[in-house]
Amino acid sequence: MLVTAVQLHGVRNLAPLQLAPGPRFNVFAGDNGQGKTNLLEAVYVLAALRSFRTSALAEVIGHGHERAVLKARVVRNELERVYQVVVEPQRKTAIVDDKPVRPVARYFGGMNVVLFAPEDLAVVRGAPAERRRFLDRTVFGRRASYLTTAQAFDKVLRSRNAVLRGIAEGDRSGRDLLDVYDQQLAPLAVAVVAARQELLAELGPRVAAVYAAITGGALTAAVAYETKLASDPAAVIAQLAADRGRDLGRRSTTTGPHRDELLFTLDGHPAASFASQGQTRALVLAWKIAELELLAATHGDAPLLLLDDVSSELDDTRNEFLFAYLAQRPGQCFITTTDARHVRIAADRIDRRVAAGAIT
Repeated sequence: MLVTAVQLHGVRNLAPLQLAPGPRFNVFAGDNGQGKTNLLEAVYVLAALRSFRTSALAEVIGHGHERAVLKARVVRNELERVYQVVVEPQRKTAIVDDKPVRPVARYFGGMNVVLFAPEDLAVVRGAPAERRRFLDRTVFGRRASYLTTAQAFDKVLRSRNAVLRGIAEGDRSGRDLLDVYDQQLAPLAVAVVAARQELLAELGPRVAAVYAAITGGALTAAVAYETKLASDPAAVIAQLAADRGRDLGRRSTTTGPHRDELLFTLDGHPAASFASQGQTRALVLAWKIAELELLAATHGDAPLLLLDDVSSELDDTRNEFLFAYLAQRPGQCFITTTDARHVRIAADRIDRRVAAGAIT
């Protein structure tokens, strides 16, 4: 897969942009706040139809603009297609080859990306919700249809929680609604958990192997998914009924994939409390490299890597490992940095400067 052109208009602080990326390493250097991450966000939106920075996609619209228009020309298997996303305050429109795509699920699959951002390096010790989002980004890359399932689950979950809050505030009529939402929530919850577990079954061995390569094999890394959810929808409905009293007390649903955990371990010990900072960052680096390898094997070609100023956050050893790995693998990379010298790639690179939203 190769992105041969990017056009942006009305995106955050970025000036109108027409960019012809190189086929390998595209380095965008500039001070913080100049628009480097905005560029990567726009490319990510073109692939995923959502931002990695905010749940409100309309926030990508620049000040003074009524809409943001994002467009990319992508060549894959010798077929060229143009992907476009128009973001307006109350809606987004997905377009392929100048034709609106409906249903929107048909948009996905032709443009695959892997994002590696500084926030990812803190995920091992962060909150469980951060690890679930980290995991779900990878599941979506592996299986584009997962986004539809996850969004449907979130919608039903929000509705069920609203009913729980209403009952707690005295609205007794909502109890029958809970039965309806339990019926809807159960199969979606099972599907979300199954997709996450399937992903980890494929990714886990790769993470362990890459971590051993990074560190010399001193410790054994592992990732696991921890859930209390039953694997059968009927059993999940029974769980929800059994937990209803607790849910009413807490005014929220306490059973489901939104409560599950992604566990990182070293030699069987929880990495969040056992690992050093360098070891935790090596774990996340191993995950991202394993993700690149898995998606390349799944889709038959290398995904686009979006590397957002991570090189300045890694120590010298892991930075060297990252760029040595990227240099020997195929694929296109968009790399942002505050200092181009952090990007330890000598060949096949194009450098650009980012200042006040302009890319030169």
